[in-house]
Amino acid sequence: MLDTPAVILMMRQFLDQPSVEAVERVLSLATSDLAATLGELAIGPDEVSEVAGQWDELRRDETWVALLAALLTTVERQRGSIDAPIPIWPDLEDAGPSGRLLYFYLFALGCPGVKELLRSEGCPEHVIDATLGVLARHAAIHRRKWGTTGVDAGWWMLPTLRGEIVHIGSLQFHRVNLCVGTLSPNPWFSEEEMAHLGEGFRRGDPSIGIHIPEAAPLAPDQLDATFDEARRVLGSLWPVHQRRLATCQSWMLDDQLKEYLPATSNILSFQRRFTLLSVWAEDDWDTLEFVFRSPGTALEDLPQRTTLQRAIVQVLEQGGHWRARTGWFDFDGREPA
Repeated sequence: MLDTPAVILMMRQFLDQPSVEAVERVLSLATSDLAATLGELAIGPDEVSEVAGQWDELRRDETWVALLAALLTTVERQRGSIDAPIPIWPDLEDAGPSGRLLYFYLFALGCPGVKELLRSEGCPEHVIDATLGVLARHAAIHRRKWGTTGVDAGWWMLPTLRGEIVHIGSLQFHRVNLCVGTLSPNPWFSEEEMAHLGEGFRRGDPSIGIHIPEAAPLAPDQLDATFDEARRVLGSLWPVHQRRLATCQSWMLDDQLKEYLPATSNILSFQRRFTLLSVWAEDDWDTLEFVFRSPGTALEDLPQRTTLQRAIVQVLEQGGHWRARTGWFDFDGREPA
C-alpha cells in the first residue's frame, strides 16, 4: 500500500494546477455554507459538525488548499470530457483530519456546478438528488470500515462531479465510450471480434456502464423498473443515433456463484440479464471488499452468516479465485445496423 506522501505526489502529478479562481473559492467558502450544503446532501449532523470543525484548520494550510483547489479545477475543466482519464488512487485515511475529510470539501464545492450541468441537460430533479447521494453512501461505508468520518473510495467522487454518472432506481449509469474511458470494461472483445460484431461493440462506440452501489435493491421487478426509467431518462440526457450497449464488469457476474447461490437469488437474476464474455480478470480484492468491508481481516475471521459470505470464503480457502466478469446487453433495444 502506498504511503500518504506517495499518494499526494500521485495526485499532484495527475491534477491540473489549481486556478486562482478555485483557490479563492476554497478560501472564501463560509463554514456555515459548507455545513448547510453537507446537511442538504444527507450527511449526518455529527459528521457535519466534524467536517465543518476542521474547515478553518485546512484553510490555514497552503498545501491542503492547493490540493483541494487542484481537485476542483480538474473536475470542472473535465466536465463534458467523458474520455478524460479517471484517477484511481488510495484514500488519505492516514493523512490526518484534513486528508481524511478532503472529499467532503471537494463535493461541497463541486456539487452546485454538477447540479447546474445536469439540469441544463434535462436530468430530472429526483435523479440529480439520487446521484448526489453518493457522498452520504460512501461516508457510511467509510465509517463501517474504519469507525471514523471520511469518504470511502474518494476518487469515485470525481466522475460523479464531472457529470458523467447518474443514479437511477437501483443502479448507477456511466456514460462511457468503449475501450476509451478508464472504466470501460476490460477485458473486452478483440479487434477482430469487435469488427465482426459491428456497431455498438467497436472501439469508441458510445455505451452505458452499469455500476452496482452498496446495498442496491436487485429484485427482478426493481431492476425492470430501473432499466425502464433509465432508458427514458438517458435516451433524453445522453441521446445517440446508433446501437448502444449496457455493460457491467463485476464479481457479481462471476458464473461460479451459480454453484453456491439458489436459482432464485437476485444476484443470479441480475447475471441472467447479461451475455458474458468468455475472458475475465481475477478480482479477489474487490469481491472481499464489497461483501465484507473489513480490510485486513484474515479469511478465517470473516463473518459467514449468509450463503454469499460462506461461498466467498470457501472458494478462497480452497485456493480458488473470484473473477470480475464482463457482460453486455442491448441497452436501447436497437437492432444492429
